[in-house]
Amino acid sequence: MNGIELDGNILMILHRFALILDRPADRRQARAVTAAHPDLHLRPHERDVAVARRASSLAAAVVSAIYDLEALDLFPVRVGAYDWVTLADIGDRIGRSRELVRLWSIGRQGPGGFPPPVNPGRDTRFYSWTEVTLWLRQSMGFGLARPDAVLVVANLLLQVRRLAPLVRDKQLLSSLLPAQPTR
Repeated sequence: MNGIELDGNILMILHRFALILDRPADRRQARAVTAAHPDLHLRPHERDVAVARRASSLAAAVVSAIYDLEALDLFPVRVGAYDWVTLADIGDRIGRSRELVRLWSIGRQGPGGFPPPVNPGRDTRFYSWTEVTLWLRQSMGFGLARPDAVLVVANLLLQVRRLAPLVRDKQLLSSLLPAQPTR
């Protein structure tokens, strides 16, 4: 995010993020995107769309970019949230060793309650940076900015939209949507 301007009385902030399409765009589609929406950058034969959009919020920027692409028959299936991190990534981001972060993750050091991996049982485990940041702030007193989970949630919602037709008990599963309080 950078760059702020007023549009009438609404504060418009420049939001940068990526969307990933279900298939590579052909030349015609890439030209159509660029012509219609100069803030969407798509190269022919690529799936990644770089977005630099002014909007009142990150959520507004994400939703409008998705709808603009869909209007051109291009379908985003993911938002580049870049939320999955390794223990080494976490250590690098906070200036601590991978080993110390590993000890936190298995409860040998620190207060316990480290977020679980998103892929348990694997040799290389990944963790949600959003969840880890909340834990570091609350449990360890780190002065990290509160994470903005908009891109993570938007990514999950795109996955739900794409996969929901394969699920029989959608109504029952949708009862999980009311938000659980963030600790």
